[in-house]
Amino acid sequence: MQAVIANQISFIACLLGILGMLVQPALAEEVLTDGPYTDEECVSCHMELDPDLIQQWRVSSHGPESGSKCSSCHGDLHKGSAIKARQNNTCDGCHEGPASHSYATSKHGVINSLESVKQDWRKPLKRGNYRAPGCSYCHLHDGDHGDTMMSDRGPELRQWICSGCHSPRYVRELFASGKRQLVIADLKLTEGTELIAASDNGQIDSLLKLRQSLSRHHKNVLYGVGHQSPDYQWWHGQPALDGDLIRIRDAISGPLHQNESAENLQADTYTSKSVKE
Repeated sequence: MQAVIANQISFIACLLGILGMLVQPALAEEVLTDGPYTDEECVSCHMELDPDLIQQWRVSSHGPESGSKCSSCHGDLHKGSAIKARQNNTCDGCHEGPASHSYATSKHGVINSLESVKQDWRKPLKRGNYRAPGCSYCHLHDGDHGDTMMSDRGPELRQWICSGCHSPRYVRELFASGKRQLVIADLKLTEGTELIAASDNGQIDSLLKLRQSLSRHHKNVLYGVGHQSPDYQWWHGQPALDGDLIRIRDAISGPLHQNESAENLQADTYTSKSVKE
């Protein structure tokens, strides 16, 4: 009799355990509503789920000091929050100008634009999961909340991401070509900066504007290499830097030539007077 009772108790306990496992997810789903949620609520909940992810976000370029919040990328609703953060137009809202335009004029950007209707942003940001990478695929790869394209993450990580779609040899050659481009751009930036620093012709305002233009076009080369945009490598980049250097030299040497011309004209006038006398 006691054995029968013990078996019954064991059966009931097992049944309750199974029911508990079935009911628990349903209760959790009921507790987690779609929102809207505040950024503080997002951080508080995800701090318990994945504290490393929150710490990664806090020290990233999208961290609190940047003014970006969870809702800036994910919105304030839980449903579809990951999809929203993966879409290019979410990034374009903040990263306007050369950053987004250089991507839009690249092969990756053109394909994404042409196939935007067919793009399935529900897919995780895993290697080879997209026909052409969007902003998030490269910069927030595999759900990384830092920036996987930052220079301090090392070239190995970037090459690994690119080789999800391209052959390793092609990736190596592309990176080597990009490095050469950046070296040339650095030389032009250094030359222009040193010319301006050594100048004493008094045209400070015009030279400062040229220095800003030099920095802007140097950044364009970086965008062109990073996004593989020919326009930003060769139109808005290297040739624009060449133009900056020409204008800097002209701005510095122009007054000198004018002074020389004035002196020569004065000397010619004096000579003409002496001949007449």
